[in-house]
Amino acid sequence: MTNTTKPDIRPANPRFSSGPCAKRPGWSLQALEDAALGRSHRAKVGKTKLQQAIDETRE
Repeated sequence: MTNTTKPDIRPANPRFSSGPCAKRPGWSLQALEDAALGRSHRAKVGKTKLQQAIDETRE
């Protein structure tokens, strides 16, 4: 087994960790206002969002 050494320097971003990534500057919870969280892609709202994404990538 290999021994891992502690890094000599810390990351420049103090919020850096092994958990979720730090949010970009200016991010707010309102960004998720119309998100279909907890919904299946088979639900009407999911199908609509999926079709919208498909249409936008074709342009």
